[in-house]
Parts: sequence; C-alpha cells; structure tokens
Amino acid sequence: MNNDQTCDLLVHNAYVISVDAERRVFSPGAVAVRGTRVAAVGPEREVIEGLGRRAARTIDARGAAVHPGFIDAHNHVVGAGCRGIFANEADDPASGVNYATWKADVTSEDEAAATTLTALQLLHAGYTGVVEAGTAFDTGATADAAEAAGIRICLSEPYLWDDVTVMRQLASLESRALFARAPPDFERCVAELGGELHRNEDPDGRQHGFLCLYGLGTASDELVRRADALAREHGVVLHQHEAYEIASARAETGRLGHSRIAHLDSLGVLHAGSTLVHMNTLTDEDVDIVSERGCSVVWCPIPHLAMGLAGKVECRMPELLRRGVNVTLGSDSARSSAFGDEALAAQLVAANAGEPLAPETILEMLTINAARAAGLGELTGSLEPGKRADFVVTDPDAPEAFPAANPVHQAVLTCRGQAHARAVVVNGEVVIDEGRSTRLDEREACAAARASVRERIRRLNLSDAMKWPVIGE
Repeated sequence: MNNDQTCDLLVHNAYVISVDAERRVFSPGAVAVRGTRVAAVGPEREVIEGLGRRAARTIDARGAAVHPGFIDAHNHVVGAGCRGIFANEADDPASGVNYATWKADVTSEDEAAATTLTALQLLHAGYTGVVEAGTAFDTGATADAAEAAGIRICLSEPYLWDDVTVMRQLASLESRALFARAPPDFERCVAELGGELHRNEDPDGRQHGFLCLYGLGTASDELVRRADALAREHGVVLHQHEAYEIASARAETGRLGHSRIAHLDSLGVLHAGSTLVHMNTLTDEDVDIVSERGCSVVWCPIPHLAMGLAGKVECRMPELLRRGVNVTLGSDSARSSAFGDEALAAQLVAANAGEPLAPETILEMLTINAARAAGLGELTGSLEPGKRADFVVTDPDAPEAFPAANPVHQAVLTCRGQAHARAVVVNGEVVIDEGRSTRLDEREACAAARASVRERIRRLNLSDAMKWPVIGE
C-alpha cells in the first residue's frame, strides 16, 4: 500500500449489516479494508475520517446492503454438474447409473470444472466461502480451481469410511464403483487422515483444512476416536453426516440399541468441535445431547424436502436454535436448485413446523454460524476489524431488491443468484465487480463445465435428460 493511502478499499454509502456481537447495523455506513482484513467498520463519517480519506479504491454502495459473505457449510462440489441428469434421487432410469457412480467416475479435470462452476455460482449468490463435504478425490485440483475463482474453501480427505454396510439403505449413495475408488478400509483412512491440514499453514490464505468422516455409521468406533483426537490436537472441526434419513437411522438404531447420536456421545466425541450434518431424524434424547455438548449442526433443507421428509419427521431445527445450538445451512450439492435457495427452503420448512425463522436468524445461520461450524469463527462470518475482509455489496438496482423496506429480508430471501451481488470481496480482493468475475472468463468456465458433463454423459452412457423430442440436424 502506498504511504499516501490510508486503506486499500473503502466501501461507503452503504447499509452495513455487521453481524458483530451486538448485531449493529450502520446506515449510512462504511467498511475499510487493508490487505486481507477489515480495518474499520462503522458509521460512514467515522470510517472515512479515520481511514478512508485516501483509499486506493472506493466503491459507492448507493445505499445497498453490505453484509458478511455467506458460507455454504456443506457442499459436494461435483454435484452441481449433474443438474437435470437424474430424474430422481435413485438413478438414471435408462442406464441405471446412480449419483454415487457419477461421483466415482469423476476425473481431476471434471472436478476442476465442477469446482469452478460451483464457485462462480456461489460468488454471484453472495457466498464468499464453501465447505467441501469430504468427497473431492483430487483435492489439489479442487483447491486450485477454487483459488482461481477467488472463493474461500475448506477441504478434507475424500470418503473416510471403513464399513459401508449401512449404505445398503441409501440407494442413490451405494455404488460398487465408489467403494472401489474409495475402499472402506481402516488402514487407508488412518493413513490419509489429516492430509489436508497443511492448508492451515498460510495465515493469510483462503484455503483451509479440516477433518471429515463420511458418517452415518460407516466409521468404526476406533476410526471415529482417532479422527476426533486428531481434530482436537490440531484445533480443527470434525464433520460427519448423521441422522440423514429414516431407513439408515433405523438400521443404526437396530444395530446399536440406541440412536447413532447417542452412540457417538457414549464414545466421548461430541463437543464444541463437532459438526453434524443433515440431522433430519432426531429423537428427544438426540436434541438434548447436541444441545448439552455444544455441537454445531449443518442443516440442508432442500434435500430434506426432496426426500419427502417434511411430512414424515419432525423438524427440530427451530428447537435447536432456541436451545442455543449453532445451526447453519448447507446446499448439499444444489443438484435441483440454485445456491441461496436453501435460505427460503429453511424458512418454509420451519414455518410448516410451526416455528418460522426470522430473516435475521437466517442471516446468522448463513454467516457467523456457518463460520463457526467450519472452524473459522475467529477469521470470518462477521464484519469486524481484524477479521478477513469477506463481504458482499448487494445490487441496489435488482428488481428483487424492492420495495427496499427490509434489507436483511432481501439479502436472505428474495435477492438470490445474479440478482444478489454487485461486488464480492474475498480476503480483501474484489473477485466479483459489477456482477462479473475479475479472475475468470465466465463464458469459458461455463463452456468447460458443459463439455465436462457432456463427456461424462457419454462415458457413463446416461440417457438424454430432456424428456420431450428435440428436433434438429
């Protein structure tokens, strides 16, 4: 930074939603950035007089909302590439190929293309970070693609499991091809465990390592204990899929004599560093355990609806929130939705359960709660001096932004996709500017993703997703 400059970036004339400890909102407000971090946030006049008089770059927000970037707390990045291919949760009706086999077939080039596509879609929807769900085979290619797009990413080793018996209950997730590529073997898992933690060595980087077991009963008690011990040793979170759907939950209860959550608790591995994903089928005892142990929960409301669970199980998320549990949101893969839709889905599912979620609660779930669940609560998730400069300047001209009566409501429920972000800042860098990527040719990136998917359709002999006749040469 030039000595004549007081900050690298100043965003002013903004409706700043800080999500800090006091949940302060500044209007007109401003955010000043130095390097990778927030230098100041507050009333516009104070920030400008203090740091913003000679900024290297200034963005006039024109009264629009500026908020911490959303974080997708659970995302299988290869999933977005199969939008429109699978007619249901089970398989492609013509070839018999299911979603798990689709994931097993992926090449490094496919993962890079899918990650680039996912990153661009997330950034445009106001996300500055994503937690890959422990299913990227080539984490190097995935990390490089995320870095090229400019998004913050958390990575773990792929498919850590040593007993896949319970997967028989999960039709679309059971695949010989997947088990062959990621063998359910204790020694393999122990050898690979912690392989992504080196990504935490750069204090200013936007790549982070954490630990993730596949969960659902696919890990032996010894593997769970080792993963938990390593997570505690390195101060990172441990994620697991749990309580996903009815059949597998019943199978585990029958095998163990009590719920999977109660079993994990008996192993002593549930605590503030434990993040449990999905958690759709919870007993009263499970709710008590999760609340008392201080676990984080990543709820994926769109799969909850897609599996038809809304009328079969009680949604316990509003209750968990009331009891002080750190609940956040994940897309899972956005196979049949757009990123950002999970916020509206969460509100509707909760409303149907009799406990609607306030927009302010949903914004917390998407920002500070998500950061905590990813183990990044001290780095990001709110606009505070010293934290990473990860934030969004929303589009003041999008029709979805009107009548502009409640900017928080707009940010989480109405302005999604291309309607959301005018500018996105990650790690202090403007990576979306006036609605376009500053780092990538978006047309080329989308074309590469399309070519990758078309090749995979050919390779797996999948049927044409279009059900109506297409006439052409």
